[in-house]
Amino acid sequence: MDNIRTESGKTEETSVMTLHAMHCGGACMLKLHMKDGKINRITSAGDIPAKNARAEDESLMPIQRRACPMGFSEKKRVYAPDRLKYPLMQTLERGDVRGFKRVSWNDALDKIAEWYSEMQCRKDELGYLPILDEGGVSPYLGPHLRRFGNPSSGNVRAATFGAIGKFDVLQSNSVLDIFNSKYIVIWGNDVHTNFPSFAFIVMKAKEAGIPVTVVDTRYTDCAAAMGTDSGDKPRYICVRPGTDGALLAAMANVIYRRKLHNETFLKDYCFGFYPYDRVTSRSPAAHPVTGEPYFGKSFTVPKGQSFTEYLDELEREHGGYEGVLAWAERLTGTESRIIENFATEYAGAKPAYIFSKFTGPQRANNGMYFSWMLIAISAMTGNTNKRGGGYGDVRLDDGYFVHMDDEPAFSEKPSHAPILFSSFRLNDVILHGSDGRTPEQLREDVLGMNGIDLGADARLHLEMYVRGGVSGNIFNQIPNINKRVFAWKNLKHVVAYESVMTSTAAMSDIILPSSVSMETCFFRRQTVSDVFAVNGPLDSMYETKSDRQINEQLSSRLGIEYNPNILGAREIMKRQWETAEMPEGYDLIDPEARLPDFEEIIKTGNFQLPVPKEKTLVQTALMNPGEFDTDTGRINFYSPYYAERGRAVLKTVRAQYVRSREGCEDALEGGRRGAKGIVYPLQFITPHVTGRALTSYGNIPLLDEQNLHAVSMHPDDAAARDIRDGDVVYVFNDCGCIKLPASLSIRVLPGVVSIGQGAAYRPSLKEVYEAFFDTDNDGKPESHWTPVDVGACVNTITEDVNSGVLDPYFCGLGLNAGGALCEVSKTKP
Repeated sequence: MDNIRTESGKTEETSVMTLHAMHCGGACMLKLHMKDGKINRITSAGDIPAKNARAEDESLMPIQRRACPMGFSEKKRVYAPDRLKYPLMQTLERGDVRGFKRVSWNDALDKIAEWYSEMQCRKDELGYLPILDEGGVSPYLGPHLRRFGNPSSGNVRAATFGAIGKFDVLQSNSVLDIFNSKYIVIWGNDVHTNFPSFAFIVMKAKEAGIPVTVVDTRYTDCAAAMGTDSGDKPRYICVRPGTDGALLAAMANVIYRRKLHNETFLKDYCFGFYPYDRVTSRSPAAHPVTGEPYFGKSFTVPKGQSFTEYLDELEREHGGYEGVLAWAERLTGTESRIIENFATEYAGAKPAYIFSKFTGPQRANNGMYFSWMLIAISAMTGNTNKRGGGYGDVRLDDGYFVHMDDEPAFSEKPSHAPILFSSFRLNDVILHGSDGRTPEQLREDVLGMNGIDLGADARLHLEMYVRGGVSGNIFNQIPNINKRVFAWKNLKHVVAYESVMTSTAAMSDIILPSSVSMETCFFRRQTVSDVFAVNGPLDSMYETKSDRQINEQLSSRLGIEYNPNILGAREIMKRQWETAEMPEGYDLIDPEARLPDFEEIIKTGNFQLPVPKEKTLVQTALMNPGEFDTDTGRINFYSPYYAERGRAVLKTVRAQYVRSREGCEDALEGGRRGAKGIVYPLQFITPHVTGRALTSYGNIPLLDEQNLHAVSMHPDDAAARDIRDGDVVYVFNDCGCIKLPASLSIRVLPGVVSIGQGAAYRPSLKEVYEAFFDTDNDGKPESHWTPVDVGACVNTITEDVNSGVLDPYFCGLGLNAGGALCEVSKTKP
């Protein structure tokens, strides 16, 4: 970016508008103030007071895309002292950062190409490359390994697939649709942190007088700022971790017994609510495994599997209507009268907007059933397809977005389909080739999807890992880190494209320094309908390269045909914009709307398609009865597909409350005794935090100081353990032990501790801990001496188990990240 020089010869600032391209769910526009070819400072949209500034600040059409604290910290991230500047090769044991030595790009790439060739020889024996490749070139060399499952949204995807249809095809109401609602329920989503672009919209809805109830396991900033005191509608409901589904089950029973349900909608649109429901499908979908159309097939709910029969079971088990409320009160900690009142208020508000999305309760072992119960309660009240309603999810755009060509493909050569395995059983796949499926199931899946027969004793071989910059920090973000340290020794080769020394990079053999978004240019849609231009004003610093440049140089060494990127990023964007088209139907909203020219979109960095609240897309309202994208064509309270496949991890294949593998019931019963012989009485939760996007920005001291990484615990629990605010404590269970400060707060319930997710794993060089985990697949945990994690990553104490549906034909595996058990102590156990 050229500087402007004054007559005195001094340079003045120039500015560049760009998107803060991050995976946080936000849509921050940054104004980069450039001087002498460097980022001098960062401001954001609305940074200059002007006439009518307040009106623009408060506008919904269009919305100012303001920056968050992480966006304002981007300069510190770009120029961070721990930026990786050149290729590194490990000369000592993996994980010992002292062993990394600088090497040339040619030496690093030659060695990696040699490793790829070694794996190609293994392909001749196995039928596939034993490489987990996330961003490298394996797809062009042959069948390879890839994880399935989503730590952010896997469980809600499972519930949606079984009950509504394909998650990315049929979406719920947009966030702007909340203005059409009579009542808003935010369930387990601290939108200030999780979806900062939504927080402003929700606040404007509150200002418009729409009642808001927040349900969460702790008193979040969202609960404090957004909940309203409006008549009988509660402002905030606090539930114990993992029991949200029990609260919903009790609410459903109230709605049904008091005849507040929408019987017409249930009979026309739903399947499995009533006993012996029978339907002949008119679904447009096909069976995921066989490809056979569902249209014309008949389905019947088996005896005892309908939703009303589930409600009858609850009343028989707990002593009638009042007994169900008492059961829910005992589990959730929420008074019966509040549960009953909440249910009647929700059922009576028409329409009512309820949403949870990717965070909170669905990131738990029983999270699929929580999400399914949200779908169930919205269907019971007829809110599923109503403007101002919705089914628990929230659409990330307003229904209209600009269409343009993709960036040029890396290669014209078709890529090979990967063999899929559970993301959350990575450790076990490395150790013994199993991801939780039986050998018969694994063999059937791989034969059906890849045409490769693994044999009667089917198992996978994983010998090399490549972490491209497009993938996550796998070592940090997948549960049971101590077990992974053990398993990682079985890998022959580990490669990471990385910009800083993450825990995954530290556990690699070769690190290739990758560029960041401020060093490249591209178009992006991020959680909203807008088109954003990422206008990175910097050339690649030091010896860093983009992922594509790295893969081009590896491909040339391996004989892979690829399309050389000779145009440059800006020219690619220009050609894409030449193909851009306004969305069909938007002319009915704004007949005068036109795409800006290329120079204008680059200058502004943002093009919006404002949609009035009365015209937001409600996709479910366009669906005729019987034509949903499920097997039955209906909204399923019971899933025939899940019943047939037998892959639901917790076995249940209908909407209901399901007890977690470990959680609240154990805590209420006095705790659970682990293999160490210690009773763990406290539940821990792992919320997102404002200072990190997963692990990104964890290396920015300013953000870390403003968002202290600590274990938040109730003063009563702290007093019982002689812990004071600020004391350094140990949080531990069978999986491992972490060390961090204690922060005392009444925002968390007694019996619950809260530890922000995303902190970097950092093994102590001095303190060790005896952990117990199973490494030989015999179902019996063994003793292992492990370092205390002084970085305090919650995945050090989180067990690596599957949640959701273990079926590679769709993405329905979720994270076990909330409500499991631990203990806290001032002294190392």
